Order: sequence, then structure tokens, then C-alpha cells
Amino acid sequence: MTLLSTMALGQEDARGRDDQLNIIYWQAPSILNPYLSGGVKERDASSMVLEPLANADENGELVPKLAVEIPTVENGGMTSDLKAITWKLKDGVTWSDGTLLTAEDVKFTADYCMNPEGGCAQLSKFNDVKEVEVIDDRTVTIHFDEPKPYPYLPFVGAASPILQAAQFAECTGARAPGCTEENFNPIGSGPFVVRDFRPNDSIQLVANDNYRDPSKPAFAKLNFKGGGDSVSAARAVMETGEFDYAWDLLMAPDVLEKIAEGGTGKPIFEFGPLVERIEINMTNPSPDLPPETRATVE
Repeated sequence: MTLLSTMALGQEDARGRDDQLNIIYWQAPSILNPYLSGGVKERDASSMVLEPLANADENGELVPKLAVEIPTVENGGMTSDLKAITWKLKDGVTWSDGTLLTAEDVKFTADYCMNPEGGCAQLSKFNDVKEVEVIDDRTVTIHFDEPKPYPYLPFVGAASPILQAAQFAECTGARAPGCTEENFNPIGSGPFVVRDFRPNDSIQLVANDNYRDPSKPAFAKLNFKGGGDSVSAARAVMETGEFDYAWDLLMAPDVLEKIAEGGTGKPIFEFGPLVERIEINMTNPSPDLPPETRATVE
């Protein structure tokens, strides 16, 4: 990929100044609604469209996203008994369709995930949430059933973004998985808009013209390709230069070092909370066992 020269264009701070970004994940996203998937690939892909109230920066510190600030007891955003936290939205935040994002969208998202028939993959983030109360258009209070010393799970991080109530109104409860258009093409407040989504294959995104920062995103288009394996993904960046970024390159160190000799990219290692693991299936489906005893092996 050749980036357009911002100096030549005279648009150092213009939206879309750097043309197209190409990303490859060998584990391809299958949906763009993180509430219906626990996969990091879906979380990462949807995070370019959907936004939470806050997120963590590269140092692990919480930073506001859609919110004005991080609520604490000290700044009055959390009650002294640790049973309620109040978030205030930034003024004038809009969805990509130009409509205002309000506290009603925040409450709707909580109700969407906490619906017992919805099968929400992120339900654990709403543990002990009693109610999400709308105070005004820009203010919501989350009430907990018990004191929460760490109340920053609901609406914090890419796995718990805000959904547009107007778009998902008919997609609650048992209807949630069947809303293909909504789950594949969510309307968001983030820097990009979905132009085309092909599950388990590719996502084409374009800059959100209504994004609140006129200088972002820097890229006019984004190509998010999925599929293949980690070796081919690494080669697409570091040997052929077809893509600009690949993630989760699970391979032997000597293989990765050899690919890096291609010269068009370099591997970056960073610390994070994710752990690759093998989970043991403890069930025993043997037909020789009575149905009531097939659940687990003692």
C-alpha cells in the first residue's frame, strides 16, 4: 500500500488523508455485534464502528470514550456506598446516520444484554446490575445490587459498546440472533461505517462523515480481511506487503524470524490480558449412561 503524502495534499489534519488501511486476521470475524460473540476477532472488528463509554489506554489506564470523564467517588460520579455510578455523555455525539446518541441508547444496551432470552455473550459484565436509570439525555446512573469496588465493566471496553436503540429495537430477547442486517451492519458512533460485510471473509469500511473529530479517521477506507492461517497472514505483511497489519501470529519463533526477513514489516510483541488455552471437555455423552448422568464425569 502506498500512502498519499499529507504534505503534498496540504491536508495534514484532514479526515481520510491516508487513503486505505489493510488489516488481515487469519481468524475471520463472523458477526459485528460483540454482544452475540465472545471472540476477540469480532470485538476488534466491531470496535471500529461501535464505541463504549470508556476504554483502557496502552498503559491500562481508563480513558473516556463517549463519556466526559471516568466517574469516581472523588469526583462525585460514584456514591460513597459503591452501589451506583453515574456516567455523563459528551455533548453532541452522533451516530453515523446523524442522529444524536443519548442516554436512552445506553439504557437500551443494558436491557438488550440483560434480557434472559437474548443469549448475550457479555452478560457477565452486567453482573449485579439492578437497573440503568436515565437521568437526562446525557446522563445515566447504573445501580448495583451490592457495593462494587470496581464498577467499570458495563459499557467499558470494546466488548461492551453502546448499540443504537432505534436500529436494534426489534432485535431484543430471542429475536437478537436473527437480526442479520443489524448484526452485520450496525450503526455506530465510531470512526468507520460498514460498507460491506461478508461473514468469515472480509469487511469493507469507510470513514464516518459524522465522526465527532474532523481529523479522524486518518484513513478513508479500511479493508479487514479474514481467513487462512497465521503463517500466510504473517507473509502477507512482512513478505509481500499486501497488508499493513496482522494479529495473533501463532507459530514457531524460527518460522516468524524467517518471514520477518522479507523486509516489509516487523513483528511486535506486547503484553496483554489474553491467554491462548486448551479447555478440557468434561462431558461424557456415552449412550451406555442414563440421560441424567451424561452431563459430567465425576
